[in-house]
Amino acid sequence: MTPNKYITVMFPYPSGEKLHIGHYYNYSIVDSYCKLQKHLGYSVFQPFGYDSFGLPTENYAKKIGKSCLETTELNIISFENQMEIMNTSWINKLSTHSLEYQLRTQWLFNKLLEHGLAYKAIRKQFYCNSCETTLANEQVEHDKCERCGNKVIEKELNQWFFKITDYKERLIKDLELVDYPSSSKQIQINWLNNLQDWCVSRQRKWGCPIPVEGEEDTLDTFVDSSFYTIEYDKSRPVDLYVGGIEHTTKHLIYARFICKFLFDIGYIDFNEPFLKVVHQGMILGINGEKMSKSKNNVISPENYDPQLLKINLMFINHYFEGGKWQDLAYNGVKKFRNRLFTWLEKSDDTTVGVTDLAIESFELTIINYFKCWKVNKVVSEWMIFYNTNKNKTLSTKQTLYLKSFFNTCF
Repeated sequence: MTPNKYITVMFPYPSGEKLHIGHYYNYSIVDSYCKLQKHLGYSVFQPFGYDSFGLPTENYAKKIGKSCLETTELNIISFENQMEIMNTSWINKLSTHSLEYQLRTQWLFNKLLEHGLAYKAIRKQFYCNSCETTLANEQVEHDKCERCGNKVIEKELNQWFFKITDYKERLIKDLELVDYPSSSKQIQINWLNNLQDWCVSRQRKWGCPIPVEGEEDTLDTFVDSSFYTIEYDKSRPVDLYVGGIEHTTKHLIYARFICKFLFDIGYIDFNEPFLKVVHQGMILGINGEKMSKSKNNVISPENYDPQLLKINLMFINHYFEGGKWQDLAYNGVKKFRNRLFTWLEKSDDTTVGVTDLAIESFELTIINYFKCWKVNKVVSEWMIFYNTNKNKTLSTKQTLYLKSFFNTCF
């Protein structure tokens, strides 16, 4: 029997009202990759969730005048509606702010405490006056808070730490066991030649409470996200995990540490959370800049036909490279789909001109391009196939097959 595949993406922060085009680039294209796996006979487990605690949600809640809880749950509903429009097969499994998940996060903290890997100490720690909280070393870049960009200070506080340094050598050595981009492995190795224990205390309210009597701080949201793929399925590691390269020195290291700890205490029987990791590229705005609300250049997926949007995003470049959005290219993709579907409606079993062998060869080419994430080539190959055969007739069976395969790809 063909084995199941466990494929998932790094889950989003529901800290704004809508998903943006970058989310669409990740979730919709990986969903097409999963659809192709199903086409090849695999059954695919596609869980999804929401990283719902944290400062961005607090800030957004203040902006719209609602509580963090109400804001988060309204945003999740909005995200879910957008996911449905995407026509994807992701299954919503959890949200980190739910009482059930908070209890699991607190269970993890207590287990680390029980095994001597959680401790409290007075130390100088990076502190952001703007965000009003301490930061882990990994959350500070060039003496600035990665979240708000303000210059950080060092402040002596009584903080909770996880003893990640005990796992330093294993975290380096075991990179040999996993299939990550070579650049990501090197980034992790370089970061682990300077590893310090992970400060997990945060002076925020919208977070999982630290389960110690009298403690007012909450846990770093990276604690919440360090084990969610294990909560999706405790029986196996993720076969394929997709997300941004910016998480290489934070989330991916924390998740590997927690996985190894849970393996050590016998909670799970695998030592690495992700067998293979790939990073999608970044989609830039029309002017070639990184999209942000402050620059007013965010492209909303709601302004486009979902399938055409996916095709155009795929056509931009290799999935790992990303590139610049262009409305002109979207219009070209729209014309192509219209012409293709007009051709597919003209089947005639008496004068078939396209051979089954040609379709099989075309399918194999598409599959091979998908396997190496050359999604731009997937689109161009469909265009080549159409232009080569548009003056030939298809059988009814061929037409039905090609329509189905088109929807598998897109």
